[in-house]
Amino acid sequence: MTSPQPPQSRAATGGGVNEETLHLPTTTPGSAAHPAAATQRTAPSPYPVRPPFRAPAPPPAAPAPPGMRTTGAHPRPAPAPVRPPQRWEGVGFRPDIQGLRAVAVVLVLLSHAGFAFAQGGYVGVDVFFVVSGFLITSLLVKEVFDTGKISIAGFYARRARRILPAASAVTIATALGAWLWFPVTRLEAVMQDAFTVIVYAVNYRFVATETEYLNADQMPSPFQQYWSLAVEEQFYVIWPLLLIGLLVLAKRAPRKFANAALAACAGLFALSLVLSVLTTQVSQPTAYYAAHTRIWELAAGAVLALMLPTLRRIPAALAWVLGIAGLAAIIASGVLYDSSTPFPGYTALLPVLGAAALIAAGTGAKNPSSSLLGTGPFQYVGKISYSLYLWHWPILILIPLAVDAEPTVGLNVVLLLATVAVAQLSYLYIEEPLRRARPLKTSNMWGLVTGVACSLLGIGMVLVLTLGFGKVPPQEDDAVDLEAVEEVEDVSQIEVRLQEGIATTQVPADLEPSLTAVATDQPEIYGNGCHLDAWTEDLPGDCVFGDTGGDKTVMLVGDSHAAQWFPALEPIAEANGWKLLTRTKSACTPATVTVSNSDVGGEYTGCAEWRERVLDEIDELKPAMVVLSGEDAPPLVDWEDDSPERWAQGWTDTLARITPSAGQTVVLTDTPRSPYGPVPDCVALHQDAVNECVMQRTEAVDDSGNREAAFAAEQEAGAQVVETVGWFCYAGECPVVTGNLLVYRDSHHMSTPYARSLTQLLEEQLPAL
Repeated sequence: MTSPQPPQSRAATGGGVNEETLHLPTTTPGSAAHPAAATQRTAPSPYPVRPPFRAPAPPPAAPAPPGMRTTGAHPRPAPAPVRPPQRWEGVGFRPDIQGLRAVAVVLVLLSHAGFAFAQGGYVGVDVFFVVSGFLITSLLVKEVFDTGKISIAGFYARRARRILPAASAVTIATALGAWLWFPVTRLEAVMQDAFTVIVYAVNYRFVATETEYLNADQMPSPFQQYWSLAVEEQFYVIWPLLLIGLLVLAKRAPRKFANAALAACAGLFALSLVLSVLTTQVSQPTAYYAAHTRIWELAAGAVLALMLPTLRRIPAALAWVLGIAGLAAIIASGVLYDSSTPFPGYTALLPVLGAAALIAAGTGAKNPSSSLLGTGPFQYVGKISYSLYLWHWPILILIPLAVDAEPTVGLNVVLLLATVAVAQLSYLYIEEPLRRARPLKTSNMWGLVTGVACSLLGIGMVLVLTLGFGKVPPQEDDAVDLEAVEEVEDVSQIEVRLQEGIATTQVPADLEPSLTAVATDQPEIYGNGCHLDAWTEDLPGDCVFGDTGGDKTVMLVGDSHAAQWFPALEPIAEANGWKLLTRTKSACTPATVTVSNSDVGGEYTGCAEWRERVLDEIDELKPAMVVLSGEDAPPLVDWEDDSPERWAQGWTDTLARITPSAGQTVVLTDTPRSPYGPVPDCVALHQDAVNECVMQRTEAVDDSGNREAAFAAEQEAGAQVVETVGWFCYAGECPVVTGNLLVYRDSHHMSTPYARSLTQLLEEQLPAL
């Protein structure tokens, strides 16, 4: 996203083009310097009017050869006719585009503040992309027509002055705020985010982290808003280089270059849009953050820039229609879209084409939409929109942590009002002074030095906070020794531990896993490829544990809520001579239902394929026992009303396949889920008041009716159902720390040491083989 357009000293003329951009001559070629002088009348003369002197006609001469002219007796070639210079009218200051920025940033702010009617406000970023592609391409094409070349140094110097000072200031302030107030459980990851912000790769870091199922409920990064700047910076790397290549191919002929660039933009638009649609269906986070699935939106703006001469001839009636329809499309997408919308993909066409229509309308004739966007409130918000976009997110994330307040819509509105003041100061004292400083504008070198200096300042702050004042100790010192975990012997002992946990206020010094190591606390089957991610359906080999030579096979089947029981089940299998085979897959319930998954962008077809393969394997192996577990209420797509009866039927269908082939079938009920977000984060923020994180059973255990319906169906199908809630909650409360053990590694998975502590309780509930 580019920073707001600076207001120009001359008023914009039709279509937003000003005198400085038009480069019109002050007189018409061939006309007198003062045409009024030729017709000026004076007093009558007393002398008779004489005809003007005329020289006698020369004698006829032989005609000159074609293409030659004569001077005296020596003919010489006539000069070629002078071609008028080619001109490309620039954009100049466009009040309508400034106002369009205001619409975009307000949509983003309303969405992030939590207003239900603006859940789709994320489309504001798509509007910014179109605007950026339009303005950047307009500047580069005009440079070609004016100078016959593109200055790479000049381009990046301008970008550095315009973007990096404010971006670096926000990066430094955010890193410092995160160090002060963010939970230590997330601090290392946040500093890694900061580093990737500085090297313009944070969008691909978010691709990597948000496609990881276990990170789904993590606190958002205070650097989240920088992903769109990273996309633009990556576009800025390739776009001028591509245009320079086209200019060389066009032999520096501006018109040929413009036509070639238009064809290239259209091709880039189509290719990236197809990739966006296809990737959204497979991995929505990748499609959302990646540059190759977003560049089509910037290319849409570039196409408009290359069509400026045509757009300026848009009839008034068409400009009216385009302006109203474009504004309506942007607002409609912001209001109608929400977190369940498969975005970007084809759904991003609505805000992108809406922004393109508004820009096209403003380039042509005067119209109501452009006039509205040109009014004072839109102009003010548009002017500070870049700083507003940068500052609003860290303020919304960090200030509630600083004051220990629960984020609410009311608090967010107050914080956004404060953000406007911060953005105004940022615009006045950071953006404008460095962008307009004469020494930086007169030399490309100094502009580039400014960019490098801003980046080095950001890197220096991150290094100081991580190395000089680091809060995260080396993780190798925090590894949990599961063999040393004290196991609970019976139900009475677990009840005592839970009672003590409810009353605990202070984090134990020897907490396991430690708050700085909990992010890497996972069962063994995660690290060796036996637990599958959302994109893998093939059953892995070499996933046999316990007594690998045992003659009785026990299978652990289900989603990650089944995988979390591996630390408890593995020692049981080893002690009893069982061969333990694991078949678990992220977010894939063992119940025969069709689920959706945001990571894959919709229906989770890979889950159904994987489940069928596992059921076929059970039919083939005929194991002595199958242990199943899964989430109580996954997102479902195969019926209109998420009825408990249909959920129960899914379990009935699965068990109908398993029970004839398995000697014993056991179902472990789901574990509690924190309504407050990741438990380690809550504990890190309340180390002297851990009881603040204790959950109420009514909030932590599914109350949709699914649990009870499934329980009855499982028993009716002949499975042995083990109710596990009593191992986590007592007297209506569910503690998060018992003894020196952290119960959860996130909001809904057990930590590995807590799972190991339940080994004896689990063994007592399993049938004898």
